Amino acid sequence: MAMTTRTLGFVLPTSLSSQPSFDRRGGGFRVSVIRCSTSPLTFPTSGVVEKPWTSYNARLVLEDGSIWPAKSFGAPGTRIAELVFNTSLTGYQEILTDPSYAGQFVLMTNPQIGNTGVNPDDEESGQCFLTGLVIRNLSISTSNWRCTKTLADYLTERNIMGVYDLDTRAITRRLREDGSLIGVLSTEQSKTDDELLQMSRSWDIVGIDLISDVSCKSPYEWVDKTNPEWDFNTNSRDGKSYKVIAYDFGIKQNILRRLSSYGCQITVVPSTWPASEALKMNPDGILFSNGPGDPSAVPYAVETVKELLGKVPVYGICMGHQLLGQALGGKTFKMKFGHHGGNHPVRNNRTGQVEISAQNHNYAVDPASLPGGVEVTHVNLNDGSCAGLSFPAMNVMSLQYHPEASPGPHDSDNAFREFIELMKRSKQSS
Repeated sequence: MAMTTRTLGFVLPTSLSSQPSFDRRGGGFRVSVIRCSTSPLTFPTSGVVEKPWTSYNARLVLEDGSIWPAKSFGAPGTRIAELVFNTSLTGYQEILTDPSYAGQFVLMTNPQIGNTGVNPDDEESGQCFLTGLVIRNLSISTSNWRCTKTLADYLTERNIMGVYDLDTRAITRRLREDGSLIGVLSTEQSKTDDELLQMSRSWDIVGIDLISDVSCKSPYEWVDKTNPEWDFNTNSRDGKSYKVIAYDFGIKQNILRRLSSYGCQITVVPSTWPASEALKMNPDGILFSNGPGDPSAVPYAVETVKELLGKVPVYGICMGHQLLGQALGGKTFKMKFGHHGGNHPVRNNRTGQVEISAQNHNYAVDPASLPGGVEVTHVNLNDGSCAGLSFPAMNVMSLQYHPEASPGPHDSDNAFREFIELMKRSKQSS
């Protein structure tokens, strides 16, 4: 079958151009007329045209010699820290403001970060304590009804480095195989790769007291509770009030909110607060909080815990759990790459129930080193590590993970109720 053609029998004005295309319905060609500007094109007088995308302007150099080109979206400069990965899908703002990340770069395994921006309600402390944020893709837009600014602006204002467009899957696999690595982030082109590599190999996080820099400097009262819109487990509270001293080793604000919501009157004290002064305040219980770094690097904190054991009920969370382990006579050790994320399964050995927990720690208590009478109450099902302790003779309980779980699931929130019950029984028996 022959194709019918149609002659274009008109002349276009100079300001128009045409593009013939085949018309399937008409069996021939039609003309699309596009109106074009007759103004001449202009270019910058310097001859330099700004690129519509960000160039690779940063590097992550790891102590194993690997170099990862990246793009910067936070503060400029050069920083050194330990690199760890976090598997949480949400909650990057809580992670940024968690004091337990002091001295560390945090790599997010979730590839898309920044979607929800940031807001003032999701802070876990008054500032960002991590050294830098490493992500795969930085969201080009934000979409959340609480958002007040972008992640990039937030990091820049707080002088925190952030890089993106790295192969975070490859880096995570390297960390899982080789363990946590010291690294250097830099946007300074004047520094050579060899210089940055030598920097990464000249520093170590082990043995450094990181708690002193994140702890409060003087005691203060905490009164805020969990926002009623977000509260839960409200039916399990007896309405009574208990006076709690919270040792700040890098405490997250949601731990304080959960304790307050369970009826506790809380006084937060510095990490160096003497045990004798704490006992003078006549507390019903004492909380040893989460915090960054190596528990063996803060022997003064271990001594404080020892002095308080058996005097009042005590509850340790994360760093507090590790300090209790040492104070009871046990040993702690550095894990290969630690636990960082909101999806760690933990078995309660007393009930057999499995909880999905939020965790953030690089050290653990060696259960084989604990003396008789100390019970391992919880076990991490990923690697069998100790995730909780109890010593009934001294009214001691502890968890290696975050029962307040911000971000994360609420499976373990009842641990706060158990602490209330511990204080309640102690008061009744005294």
